[in-house]
Amino acid sequence: MRALPLTLLLLAPASALASPPPERLEAANRLYEASLFTEAADSYRELLAQSPHSAALHYNLGNAYFRQGTPGALGKAIASYFRAFRLDPRDGDIRANLDFALRRSGEELAPAGMPPAVFLLYNLLSARELAALFWLAFWAACLSGSAAFLAARARAAVRPVAFAAAAGAVFFGAWWALRLSSGFKAPAVVTLQDAEVRSGPGENFPVNFKVPEGRRVERLDEKGPWFEIGVPREGLKGWILKTSVEPVG
Repeated sequence: MRALPLTLLLLAPASALASPPPERLEAANRLYEASLFTEAADSYRELLAQSPHSAALHYNLGNAYFRQGTPGALGKAIASYFRAFRLDPRDGDIRANLDFALRRSGEELAPAGMPPAVFLLYNLLSARELAALFWLAFWAACLSGSAAFLAARARAAVRPVAFAAAAGAVFFGAWWALRLSSGFKAPAVVTLQDAEVRSGPGENFPVNFKVPEGRRVERLDEKGPWFEIGVPREGLKGWILKTSVEPVG
């Protein structure tokens, strides 16, 4: 995929990173290119059932939703772009489309006050990649440390490897822990225009405020058909019907 300006959101579907059968992906892409966006979205969802960790498929699904332009489509598009971003934060197209769509809901991808370069560096690796690098460095440190302890002759050669692996484990572990402790831990996206948020989990509770379609929120608790959510941008929280949001992860 190739980064394009925000004004050129209407991108051709990405194929390079997708892992499902090529003929099925091409069929879905042809539906998209024929402006059959509802049918294309259905096809991408079917492919995602087999390849749920494909950032390209989530991205393509987000494009199909966005082009539908129907009520709820913006929220679903943002949810799809957000999933793609969490899987592949380095992809410029994914970041551009997610930020473009978020601005339609009065939000931006990068937190307020954070320089774009810092945001890009902080999200250079996905949480899955950080976890993999931490465990790789951890076991490398354990194995090389054991080798240095057991093989006296190789100690001088192995010791620097053990120290480097231990430093890598600390670095990637700290980065991973920071990512897990910040940002959205249980995100969802509002898929209803001006969704009502109440003071409690029931229609008998008064409406405290409304949330625009496409806004990212944090799921804090659930009770029956209700989620308790937090809205980080405004610092608000309350209860919303589960049918008004789409959980992201």
